[in-house]
Amino acid sequence: MDIICTGCNRHYKIAEEKLPSSRVASFTCPNCKKRIKIEVPSNRIAVSIGEKPYTTDSQGFESFEPGTKTALVYCPETQLKKQLQKELTGLGYEVRFINKQNDIISRFRYHLYDFILLYQNGPEAKDDLTNIQEYVNSLLMDIRRKIFVAHVHPGGNRLDSAQAFSMGSDLTLSHPDIGNLSQIIPSALEAKEINYKVFFECKAKVEEEMF
Repeated sequence: MDIICTGCNRHYKIAEEKLPSSRVASFTCPNCKKRIKIEVPSNRIAVSIGEKPYTTDSQGFESFEPGTKTALVYCPETQLKKQLQKELTGLGYEVRFINKQNDIISRFRYHLYDFILLYQNGPEAKDDLTNIQEYVNSLLMDIRRKIFVAHVHPGGNRLDSAQAFSMGSDLTLSHPDIGNLSQIIPSALEAKEINYKVFFECKAKVEEEMF
């Protein structure tokens, strides 16, 4: 299970079999000394958005099989959610939807998601979207670089890396691009992997020498 401290955003991995059978466990963050509460798996609710249900719960806890590719999507347009679910599922992602900042904070407490897609339907971002962006941008650098963030908005240009950087994302897309995610996303992911290959190799080497 992936745990992120709400005090300093440091990332920890905890084996689920080590969690107690009770509903709540806790430990102290070695970095900032904040007490971290862990919710042990609770009942999940299947919420239908069309062809395929997605799973959510009030605490944000969900366990994924090792190696599962996971995606979080913010999209206030109900009908568009069906298309985004279809496109990202076709790319091999388990898709979950968020509505506000508390949702992403809750979800990131237990799992480090691979992909985040943010949909902006107007020229100005709504408060919920802005708050979610602020949380993503507050993540520690080594955590943030593991996550691919795509921002869809009216003026999005997937060829403009400066625009993406200014919006705190890895890729900006226009609304028509949504129908071509299966062609756009794989090459964008490959480009990011190449860009940060040396960074993660050096990080892994340092961690290996430390432990």
